[in-house]
Amino acid sequence: MLHAATEAHRPGRKMSGTSLEDPPNGLAAGGPSLMAALGPPSVWKAEAPGWKAYAGTAGMVLLALGLGLALQQYLASLNIALVFLTAVLGSAVAYGLWPSLFASLLSVFAYNFFFLPPLYTTTITDPENVIAMASFVIVAVIVSNLTSRVRSQAIAARQRAQTTEQLYLFSRKLSAAVTLDDLLWASAYHIALMLKLRVVLLLSEGGEPVLSAAHPAEDKMSDADLAAARWCWSNNRAAGRDGEAHAGAGWCFLPMHTGRGVVAVIGLKAERQGALLSADQRRLLEALCDQAALAIERIHLAHDVDRARLAAETDRLRSALLTSISHDLRTPLASILGSATSLKTQPEALDENAKREMIATIQEEAERLNRFIGNLLDMTRLESGAVVPRGSMADLSEIIGSALERAARILELHPVQVRLPPDLPMLNLDVVLFEQVLFNLLDNAGKYTPAGSLIRLQAQQERGIVRLQIIDEGEGIPAADLDRIFDKFYRIHAADRRRAGTGLGLAICRGFVEAMGGSITAGNRADGPGAVFTLILPVPGQIRPPAPEAL
Repeated sequence: MLHAATEAHRPGRKMSGTSLEDPPNGLAAGGPSLMAALGPPSVWKAEAPGWKAYAGTAGMVLLALGLGLALQQYLASLNIALVFLTAVLGSAVAYGLWPSLFASLLSVFAYNFFFLPPLYTTTITDPENVIAMASFVIVAVIVSNLTSRVRSQAIAARQRAQTTEQLYLFSRKLSAAVTLDDLLWASAYHIALMLKLRVVLLLSEGGEPVLSAAHPAEDKMSDADLAAARWCWSNNRAAGRDGEAHAGAGWCFLPMHTGRGVVAVIGLKAERQGALLSADQRRLLEALCDQAALAIERIHLAHDVDRARLAAETDRLRSALLTSISHDLRTPLASILGSATSLKTQPEALDENAKREMIATIQEEAERLNRFIGNLLDMTRLESGAVVPRGSMADLSEIIGSALERAARILELHPVQVRLPPDLPMLNLDVVLFEQVLFNLLDNAGKYTPAGSLIRLQAQQERGIVRLQIIDEGEGIPAADLDRIFDKFYRIHAADRRRAGTGLGLAICRGFVEAMGGSITAGNRADGPGAVFTLILPVPGQIRPPAPEAL
């Protein structure tokens, strides 16, 4: 369906005809259609000079006559002819060829009537004066012709320069447009302003052209206009006024092409009768439509790329989630199910130590499963924007102690060292979220470091911040993984690492820390093997450095 855009389509901007209160490649294969719609080039001729041009020319000749009469007693009659030649030259420069020829005729008559004997008659008796008069006529015609030609070339050069500048400004506006709405509005406005016509753009939506650019809300398109626009889109040829079909429509519709085919339809309308555009305007329209069509295609391609990227990212996340569910969740479930089945079916065959080990396995795997599900829920909350920190003044050492107590079973094979200065300030933190951050980091350190290796937590106060670091003695983080280690579902792959995770723990850490106004970075130790996770936490009431250095 076709519908006219309203002012709500571009709030704050009004368009009436080709005038707006707030102002802001295509026909490559459509040349023949454009020619057919706008008529043959012979229709467009230069506009004839008006009566003001001839009146001005007459005034110049009268001025030359007065000057000649004043100089008559000082100059010979032949020299006075130069004064009239000046009037011819001035008319050619100011008004063009035909007024300058009119000036030549008036000058010949005035020169003969007032300066050649017998005076005040059109008769010439002296043969020398006949030759002088003929020479004057020839020189006047040549001078007027050459001068008017130079004037026309100068005017054409100025017009070409203006057109080039307008095309440059138009291309800049199109390149600055980031949405299709802005692009269509700018295109319609600029084309209408340059061609002094009413312009509308139509795009395809659902297989039919739909009006989607700037158009006066009060100007409704008739059914004939809508039918002409559909025919132009479907047949890739001009339609409507002076077109190949639907000649009764008030608009002239032309297809806009790129290498991929028709991308839009442009409609032109003028209240005047006759040809819509001159030959120069026709070429300008082609250039404008070329740029607009390419810009429209650029927006479409950008949308296609975004959709493809989104689809690829969705598929990647779906695959990672399925992998996480199929492996990371099924593994603890299998352990729980196996231990529970053994306890149920063979209670007499198991001694007390075996039963305690199975019960411990069930508890450990259930806690692991609970952590996985908790991570999935936390990431869902982060993605939906539901995480709103409930900040309160908290002691960092208390939160660290609570996180270590919670991770005691995970870190039972690792010695843990905590180094906190006694004068650490209170921090504005969400205690629950920050404890989860520390737990995820400790869990990550326990997974990726060998048994017996030291895990160290240390903090220090700097200007406006507290820098908290979790340092381990593992193999460190491969350089290729440093930039992606905080991505969702991303895990470092190593054959000798048994305890896998969902790849969400570090992503959740970054989301929680940033929600509380801090930052987190990952790196490797400089004094030996191992990884370093650094949390930068702002101190309330102190000015934070603009760019804290990540270790």
